[in-house]
Amino acid sequence: MRTLLNSTLLLNALATLVLAQGTKPNPLTPLSIQQVVVEDEFWTPRLKVWRAVTVPDCFAKFEKDGALANFDKVRDGTGGEHGGPPWYDGLIYEMIRGCADFLAARRDPALESRLDGYIERIAAAAARDTDGYLNTYTQLREPTHRWGLNGGNDNWQHDVYNAGAMIEAAVHYYRATGKMPLLKTAVRLANHMADVMGPSPKKNVVPGHSLGEEALVKLYLLFREKPELKSPMSVPVDEQRYLKLAEFWIENRGNHEGRKSYGPYGQDHKPVLQQETIEGHAVRATLLCAGLVAAGSVNGREDYLAAAQRLWANMVERRMYVIGGLGAIAGHEGFGPDYVLPNNGYLETCAAIGAGFFHHNLNLALGDARYADELERVLYNGVLSGVSLKGDTYFYENPLEAGKNRTRWAWHGCPCCPPMFLKIMGALPGYIYAQGTNSVYANLFVGSRANLTVNGVKVALRQTTHSRGRDFKRNEVPHTPSLSPTGGEGARRAGEGATRGSSNAASSYPWQGDIQFIVEPERETEFALNLRMPGWCAEPQIKLNGQPLASFEKVRGYARLERSWQRGDVVELSLPMPVERIQAHPKVEAALGRVVLQRGPIVYCLEACDNGGHLRNLVLPPDSPLIAEHRADFLGGVTVIRGAALGLHRVDWPDTLYLPHSRVPGVTNVNFLAIPYFANANRQPTEMRVWMASAPIKAEPLPLPTLASEATPSASRCWTNDTLAGLNDQVEPAASDDAKIPRFTWWDHRGTKEWVQYDFDRTQKVSAVEVYWWDERRINAHCRVPQSWRLLFKDGTEWKLVPGASEGGTKMDQYNRVTFPALSTPALRMEVQLQPEWSGGILEWRLE
Repeated sequence: MRTLLNSTLLLNALATLVLAQGTKPNPLTPLSIQQVVVEDEFWTPRLKVWRAVTVPDCFAKFEKDGALANFDKVRDGTGGEHGGPPWYDGLIYEMIRGCADFLAARRDPALESRLDGYIERIAAAAARDTDGYLNTYTQLREPTHRWGLNGGNDNWQHDVYNAGAMIEAAVHYYRATGKMPLLKTAVRLANHMADVMGPSPKKNVVPGHSLGEEALVKLYLLFREKPELKSPMSVPVDEQRYLKLAEFWIENRGNHEGRKSYGPYGQDHKPVLQQETIEGHAVRATLLCAGLVAAGSVNGREDYLAAAQRLWANMVERRMYVIGGLGAIAGHEGFGPDYVLPNNGYLETCAAIGAGFFHHNLNLALGDARYADELERVLYNGVLSGVSLKGDTYFYENPLEAGKNRTRWAWHGCPCCPPMFLKIMGALPGYIYAQGTNSVYANLFVGSRANLTVNGVKVALRQTTHSRGRDFKRNEVPHTPSLSPTGGEGARRAGEGATRGSSNAASSYPWQGDIQFIVEPERETEFALNLRMPGWCAEPQIKLNGQPLASFEKVRGYARLERSWQRGDVVELSLPMPVERIQAHPKVEAALGRVVLQRGPIVYCLEACDNGGHLRNLVLPPDSPLIAEHRADFLGGVTVIRGAALGLHRVDWPDTLYLPHSRVPGVTNVNFLAIPYFANANRQPTEMRVWMASAPIKAEPLPLPTLASEATPSASRCWTNDTLAGLNDQVEPAASDDAKIPRFTWWDHRGTKEWVQYDFDRTQKVSAVEVYWWDERRINAHCRVPQSWRLLFKDGTEWKLVPGASEGGTKMDQYNRVTFPALSTPALRMEVQLQPEWSGGILEWRLE
């Protein structure tokens, strides 16, 4: 106990010291969604797609899954099976929250009527319980395990998460529409939780999945701001109880008296205020941190904000991907050790969104632009990639490299990412501006109109991010000669085209960096306009009423322009956008000898369909010229990057020990085309990579074609995280648990009979196969070598056993070879019996 007390005192002292050394809060208040109108060439069309396509698409699929019918079953007392996983209630609430923000931006009677209908069903279900308790999974499947008590497990049941999502949705829906039915339901539920949970003699319950912490803070703030709302509620309201419960959930992590521990996975291994590193499930962790900041912003606790900054620094400086994504390890959907950032990492869309909420809350709490920098990074890259350009297909994972068969899914057994996506994108107008004491802040560069009051004076602020007819050649890269074409239509296109000042020049942010602010105060008034100076920009320039500012004050990452503003004052911000080669910290093993291309806030990737069908053999020399070119009719209008690279091919070396570099065989000059990462996987299935080799030793020469590599693979099942391309990509495994290379698995099938096959474009003669099994026993995961397997060949329309085949082996860390008398066939199949209770997979399948 003394050690724990001393640790706590030390951390509190450090927190005070950190805050005293220049990171004291400079709290900002965001402009509400109703105060901002987005008029932006990049964002406005996307917001329209998400409202018109994504919202109805998701609701239709949730209805088909029975997510809304769950409420009806509880309402009617009929019982029955629960549709979907335990967190489906929460996903419906998250949809309502996201839609509420869309309504706050622009009322939509049809959408509002739809939501009112859903809310009526939800409220009726909650009314069945005298305490207002509602979690349809627990009520239908585990009625004695409310809140995970009595032998239950909230880590699975999601009782507290679902309740928090309802509370958050209720606050947002009330703020958007002024309607109270969901708010009344949420208040009863919040009161019930405050009655049940807390210090002894109440129950020691903390969320198995965070979200409720920030939700309760929002409920607290609503009633503190509008105390007249208490009267219409059907139960007494004491908003302090909501804040105290949020604080209990935060501070009681690590105290496992009378309950199960969720461990590092659930940020429950020690008290949050003592945690030094961000751990566990990435979505849970970021939502907890967002709630930690929200609570610290209202209770004034320095140790809350110090802990949040400590966890944020560990996340951003050691555990975050270049696209802003989080979660290196698929097994627990979460963080790995410092600097462990494999390119085939998990990067759940929800984790990127949770990080966005965390960044935004810290920016508001501390008034520091670095948090808005990271919000911008994740919005344009790690979040935006989660939904297709058309708005109706999705990604759960967003790795930095993917095999050639990766596609977006229309729906998922755990479709948590689309609702989270709609939450953060619905909230976008409220992220653009904020206010401080006698100050206005521009955090995001989004074309928009804002109406606010400063020092009692009404001010209209207009931001434009396009430069029609203006000269912005300073943002272009130097002109370079045309690059010689290579094979492949996509690669040839990369070598064609735009020169400096072409008609394809980009006209809006994030493709160019000329931004204009027009200030229109009702009467002359003095305040500070703070413009974020993004960390990616080395030489920002500012003009005031047409005159360049030779210097300007920079405070916490903002250019601070303090003056007496008059109607029609114009500020012009120029952010040059050269193409940058980004390198990772040398401890990031997966990125050694590699670079990422970035221009402005946009991170780029390569797709094989644009680059001759192959990526892993490309090398980008340090002196290769890079050209940014806007293509208005490509992928919805994007700026691409093209340049010269080297292509490596595996060939025989001549009978000599040394050769001049110019005569080394297997190296050819090629052109490449890079596209924004967010736009990947919006055409045909194709290989994708973010990190490019900058030295030949880090590239993988293309091997000579083989019978297997030219075959078309298919299977009875392929897990969405894995790829059929792993079967015949000719990437050699180092061991049966080599997680650094693409793999194929039958997960999540266990103990079943499965198959995998090769189809040939014509009849082929085969006499041997070799298979390298995927096995996770050393990392204590879910796949093992199979129980048995056999070979079949296609004869006409029938599958027949391969005659005379030797026994199929199941040894780890080696190829298992089967030989047989040569036969001719158009297709070959492996039929595999998985071990009971285990799944399985393959790292490579070769043929002779």
